[in-house]
Amino acid sequence: MRKVKLQISAGAVLLAALIYYIGDAGSLAALLIPAAVHELGHIAAIYMLGLRISGFRAELKGFCIDYRGYAGALGHAAAAFMGPAAGFLYAWAASWAGNRCGSNWLCLSAGASLLLSAFNCLPALPLDGGRITANLAIAFLGNRRGGRFAELTSLMTGAALLGAGFWLMYLGRGAALTVAAIWLLLYQESGQGIVKSRELL
Repeated sequence: MRKVKLQISAGAVLLAALIYYIGDAGSLAALLIPAAVHELGHIAAIYMLGLRISGFRAELKGFCIDYRGYAGALGHAAAAFMGPAAGFLYAWAASWAGNRCGSNWLCLSAGASLLLSAFNCLPALPLDGGRITANLAIAFLGNRRGGRFAELTSLMTGAALLGAGFWLMYLGRGAALTVAAIWLLLYQESGQGIVKSRELL
């Protein structure tokens, strides 16, 4: 029987504790359920493509799925796409049910899923959108030029988010976008867009 590894970093534990401290159990559940749906979308795509999951990692950059196998650049792009797709579907379903039942919790969970999915669609590594961009670029431009295109797009996206975040801070709208942009720039690594990288957030 093949073993699937699970690794949880100290940073991930501290982040989870901080989220729990700031919010209540209901708010935490409203965030965790969309995150679980997102990951289930990836897992379903991985198995449909005939790939194999080798491990899970919870880190400061998010919950990561490591997998093995070959499905071509377009197949790996599809695996990356299915996470946000599942999240958007959950956001629609939760919003519909929340409005129909008058449940503020479902509406909160729908909003969290929509925000998570939209952010993950940004064309920046290590987000799903960055991996989609990288694999599509590799499919049409080749490994070398496609990888460089993905890294440049990723850097430009992070820089644009940082500029927008500073502008929002200047307007007194908070620092959330600035923090997200800094996180995104810190976790960009050279070569992540190459198809040989088998990781999904």
